[in-house]
Amino acid sequence: MRQIQNQGSDKGEMAGNLAKLASILSRADGAKKQASFQDRRSEQRLWCSDLVKIWWKDETRWKRRGLGVLEDISPSGACIQMEEPLPKGCRIRLKHPEWKVEGEVRYCVFRDEGYFLGLLLDEDSKWSKKAFQPKHLIDPAKVPQPKKK
Repeated sequence: MRQIQNQGSDKGEMAGNLAKLASILSRADGAKKQASFQDRRSEQRLWCSDLVKIWWKDETRWKRRGLGVLEDISPSGACIQMEEPLPKGCRIRLKHPEWKVEGEVRYCVFRDEGYFLGLLLDEDSKWSKKAFQPKHLIDPAKVPQPKKK
């Protein structure tokens, strides 16, 4: 009987220790997430939302990958949300009825509901509002901040 009571006590203690460990890991993971999303861009990105066709290049040819959502854009880069990952360093082509660019995947991370790819645009694929204006283009600096209560 005593052995059974000790096992019950050990289980309760183990559950408590696991809860503490989960809390520590959660805080550490949150700190990593904050650190990994520091804005290190030299150019301002504009928020947008528009569908683009995505192609990637293997050793020999371009292959269609599917659709993605253009999330933000700057003269030398863009962020695209996709359902599947692409490796860092991969050559990528974005196609829109009004626009086509190529570049290199600089990062690919999973967040919430999809993979977000950071794309460094090629020198001859720099973006400008004159070249292409995605739907829902918003300058985040012009978005009014909510009033504090």
